[in-house]
Amino acid sequence: MKNSFLQSAAVHGLFMGLALIILSLLDWKLGFYGQKFYFSLLSYAVIFAGLAYSATVYRKQTGGYISYGQAYGYSITVAAAAAILSAAFTILLMYVIDSTYLETVLAFTEETLLDAGLPQAQVDMALEMSSKMTHPVISFLSSLFGTLFVSAIIALITSAIVKKANPNPFAGGENL
Repeated sequence: MKNSFLQSAAVHGLFMGLALIILSLLDWKLGFYGQKFYFSLLSYAVIFAGLAYSATVYRKQTGGYISYGQAYGYSITVAAAAAILSAAFTILLMYVIDSTYLETVLAFTEETLLDAGLPQAQVDMALEMSSKMTHPVISFLSSLFGTLFVSAIIALITSAIVKKANPNPFAGGENL
């Protein structure tokens, strides 16, 4: 039995979201608090692999062919499911699991800005503005849209890789 578009995308998004959650947990447990660039690269690699794999599986489910637009639409749907799950976990981590998470991130930020040579007055102003943006709803939305933005860019690439045109120009209407 064929999976529906949304059902298939939700399952793939769940797995991609779980992979991103595991990376977030590892980042937090190692005490990096999002400050290590290679963890960001690893997250991008997970998104790339997750989108490429899920679009390839969906292509096989729908007869072996998929247009660029179909692959991109499917990838964005997968990314949306993963982003919702990942953003929800981010809120859970920041406000329930580790209530000192935000203070630790602000301390890392202050140290980084001071090391970059910014005057204390500018650092204080930047930290004040950052602390105003720590409401759970704002944190959820920024995590959600940040993941979606990165995923949308990566999906442009993975969709170009995964697409496979149907040699029959009259076929393909059944996947719409």
